[in-house]
Amino acid sequence: MGGGPAGLKSPGSPAPRSGPSRNGLDLAALIAAVLGVVILIVLGVVGPIRPLFWTAGVFGAAALVLGILGARRAKQGAVGNRGRALTGAVLGGLATVWFVNGVAVASDPFHEVSCQAGPLRFQTTRCFDDGLQVTVSAPKPYTPRKMGQSSTDYPVGSRTVSVEITIRNGSPNMVDLENLWSIGGKDANGHQATPIWEGDDLSRGLGHTQLLPGMTTVRTQGFALPPSAAKSMGVEVSLVTPPDVGIGWNRRNDTAWWSGPVR
Repeated sequence: MGGGPAGLKSPGSPAPRSGPSRNGLDLAALIAAVLGVVILIVLGVVGPIRPLFWTAGVFGAAALVLGILGARRAKQGAVGNRGRALTGAVLGGLATVWFVNGVAVASDPFHEVSCQAGPLRFQTTRCFDDGLQVTVSAPKPYTPRKMGQSSTDYPVGSRTVSVEITIRNGSPNMVDLENLWSIGGKDANGHQATPIWEGDDLSRGLGHTQLLPGMTTVRTQGFALPPSAAKSMGVEVSLVTPPDVGIGWNRRNDTAWWSGPVR
């Protein structure tokens, strides 16, 4: 009566269905993507390390491909966790774009920069070892706000001028300039020029102090020169890591001078 012995299936009963198979594409994509993004972020802090940069590119591309394959198989019911595969693909895509952008910036044939060494004239560019490209414009007449409103007073009758300092990130890594650079000036007699500050500098974040590869920021700085020594001047730009910044930062101690006539 009834069926056969316990544990035996009758000839007509269907075979049990197994759950969705997992070949690990989703997890592999997510891990590769996280590694690629983390390496790129670390390189943006510690500076360019070429082997790690290429490794991040490999991880990003692998995550993108594995994530797309994993998401497609999950949709077909062959692999579980489609959301994890899509997350890996998205992060891998971001890492790949960052990597490709860095390579394009570092080898950009259309952004030809004539890097000068030694004494620099205004309007020329100095290329620092970590890939930053700094250009200082010629001084031009500048009218500050009323004396007393600026944080630094200057002698009555001074000639006031301003320069524009352009910094371009020509490296394949993100660079954060906050608290890492300073600007100074000297008059025609070699004496310290009085800087003019008209309020706190509130520039922060991406595009202001944090520069992705290829990004540029421009800072305007005013100076007061004595009339008797205002025919020419020099401008110093220093990229110096403050002593209180953690040891994980790439230490900088680079200084360059630009000089020339005042308009």
